[in-house]
Amino acid sequence: MELNKQSYKKISKPTIIVTSLGRTGTKFFQAFFKSQLPQSCSLHEPDVFNYFQYSKGQERINQVWAQLKESGFTNLFVRKLLGQWSLINISDDRVCGEVDFPSAVKKLYQQRYSFVNDRTGSPYIESNAGYYGLLDTLDHVYEQYRVVYIIRDGRDWIQSKINWGQMYGKSALQKVFAHTWPTAYECGEVSLSQWESMPKFEKLCWAWVRLNEFALNSVGNNPNIRVVKFEDIFISDQRYDNLQELLEFLISIDNPGMLSSIDGWLEKRIHGSWGKFPKWEDWTSGQKAGFIDVCGPLMNRLNYPY
Repeated sequence: MELNKQSYKKISKPTIIVTSLGRTGTKFFQAFFKSQLPQSCSLHEPDVFNYFQYSKGQERINQVWAQLKESGFTNLFVRKLLGQWSLINISDDRVCGEVDFPSAVKKLYQQRYSFVNDRTGSPYIESNAGYYGLLDTLDHVYEQYRVVYIIRDGRDWIQSKINWGQMYGKSALQKVFAHTWPTAYECGEVSLSQWESMPKFEKLCWAWVRLNEFALNSVGNNPNIRVVKFEDIFISDQRYDNLQELLEFLISIDNPGMLSSIDGWLEKRIHGSWGKFPKWEDWTSGQKAGFIDVCGPLMNRLNYPY
């Protein structure tokens, strides 16, 4: 496919995308926009079968049923098994150099054109880590869009990822249905034996740098994309002002009408993680030194003090 001879129509429905490497509030934003913009279609990872992410019992049943209605059985179980329904696999392949830019554009278009147009409501809003490696392709697929890429302090992200327990720690059954992230081995940076011998902590340090850098470098000067720190939205004393400013940027793509108050939203914890892996202050000296060695340059680039 030659991009300068694009023969298809772009997705015209106004689209808002919230993306990151996960553990940054994407599930929060799906619920937030669903409440703020009830006339929209606000989805969280429609191409990820989220059975394993929810508690057992009625909550899991309700979530799975809702996702089947939103995404469709054919997409989740037929197209996905055929490799035709997973944006994050495209992102992963781009990071590892297995998919070039024109192919990524084509695959994104094929996976979202009919799906977005068939959803009722406007704007279409998708909170999905799957876009992390596709930020530079969006101009070729979406006619009207706004994107926020959320990045989180590497120390807190690693703690949350370890306590969440799924990145580089999925069971064999989860690997069949759920996403597995790129590895330094797949990117040609270490041997398989080296990767397999690395502690999970070291793997996550590598991922925080390698995957975030790919996303950040692909943003360029695109006025439709903003990079926002997790801490500015969820922790800062000015978090409500920051959330309001971000909301105004994202909804400027469409005419949403009157919005409800955002008061109280940032006191809600959605999709949180709990576990025994400690905060930075209680890391071992070896962990701190290893983190600074691998993650220090990007932490400095993002002005995270450590």
